[in-house]
Amino acid sequence: MSKYLSLTKRNCLVFLRDRSSVFFSLLSMLIVMLLTTVFLGNLNVSSITNLLAEYGGIRDAAVDTANAEELVWYWTLAGILVVNSLTVSLTVIGIMITDANENRLEVFYTAPISKSVVALSYVTSAILIGTLFCVLTLIIALIFIAATGGTVLSLSAILQILFYIFVNVCIFSIIMYLAALFVKSPGAWSGVATIVGTLVGFVGAIYLPMGSLPEKVGNVLTCLPLLHGTSLMRKVCCESILNKTFEGMPPEVLDIYKEEMGITIVMNDITVSSSFQLAFMAAFGVVAFIAALIVAKHKHISDR
Repeated sequence: MSKYLSLTKRNCLVFLRDRSSVFFSLLSMLIVMLLTTVFLGNLNVSSITNLLAEYGGIRDAAVDTANAEELVWYWTLAGILVVNSLTVSLTVIGIMITDANENRLEVFYTAPISKSVVALSYVTSAILIGTLFCVLTLIIALIFIAATGGTVLSLSAILQILFYIFVNVCIFSIIMYLAALFVKSPGAWSGVATIVGTLVGFVGAIYLPMGSLPEKVGNVLTCLPLLHGTSLMRKVCCESILNKTFEGMPPEVLDIYKEEMGITIVMNDITVSSSFQLAFMAAFGVVAFIAALIVAKHKHISDR
């Protein structure tokens, strides 16, 4: 246990001491924030206010605009948290590839330490760092929203978000570890990080809402854990402000809006529940974990 903890601590420190790694692991988050606030923010707010004006009868336009802006911020926050859980985990797992490239893994394996312990230390480091960065992002976002006059989430909602952060980070850390087993150089892993960082906003329906995507593309995305993780986060982040914003509106309008914005996910014409989404993500994580064990075993055999 002490060796496992020491390796985990060492991996965390290696990541935190590398400022460039810390910056680039957050680059996707910065891109999402930039796109949402500068290019998409006003568009999303306008679409909400227009919807309220069309179906809500006589309303206070100023209040609707303020509620719409807060709703867009919480919708964006949910996406950023999931982006962080993936991109930060990916960057931390990259330490393993650097260690292998610089022959540090051989040193670890010659020591009286199980290879599974070494592998677990990398995954645990990714989980710890990924969770830390997501929590810091959540704190900063809540302070910003409160400072701009928005409503802070309830304690129960924050606890739910923390749980979903941990679930997302765990699953994506396992998936990234599996992917890293097929990569041999830091340069190749950097290319993977670039591709993932570019696609994550689209796969999670963050850059473009689900309603703006072609139906076939949307059907493919519903088979991936990233979209379900984002949906779970959005349900909690947006629940309170959604009810406030769409107060007095027909329930059908709210249901359509949540589906269009990827807050709820429809599979085979059925709106899936949060429990199903959690089970789906857990199953995906288990499959990735088993696959990682199999690949790692054969990889070690071939290395001998």
